[in-house]
Amino acid sequence: MTIIILAAGLSERMGENKLLLPFNGHELILETIDKALSYSKKVKVVIGYQRERMEAVLADYPVEIVYAEDYRSGQMASTKRGIESVEDDDFAILPGDLPLITEDDFIGCEKALEKHQISRCVSYGIPGHPVMLRKENRERILSFHGTMKEYLSLYDTATYNGSIGCVFDADTPERYRMLLNGDLDLSVLH
Repeated sequence: MTIIILAAGLSERMGENKLLLPFNGHELILETIDKALSYSKKVKVVIGYQRERMEAVLADYPVEIVYAEDYRSGQMASTKRGIESVEDDDFAILPGDLPLITEDDFIGCEKALEKHQISRCVSYGIPGHPVMLRKENRERILSFHGTMKEYLSLYDTATYNGSIGCVFDADTPERYRMLLNGDLDLSVLH
């Protein structure tokens, strides 16, 4: 299983690059990467915005960096760059701002994938990450014109009831403060 971590976006709702904000003594993105590496040694990080800063932070990590030159086109463009870099493997996709995701979220999601083409973590009824896909989805996604949410709506997706970490991201200053304080108010996710 290859893990694709999306880290190319502009962080517009945060107002600054959320992935480079401090969390647990290092940049937030590194916490998410560490969780992914605990599950799989095949991790790709798709970068775009503030490329040089991201490359510097990732320089000592055992990950493959994938540059999405069209990152300003939206998340699906970056997702496709990551998927293009996966050759012959099942793959999982998640955003880089999920520092509370757990290894069990990955394991449970993969178990849900055993008899399906697609699986994803869900927590408190909220669809989360990772989203895991069998390699047969690769070409279909690369030729799909629409969002990943629209793609997923076309197929039966198995779910795994994961931790709050599979849905609690750091998209806004409010959520980032909650992460830092350990005060995870789920009402901000709806």
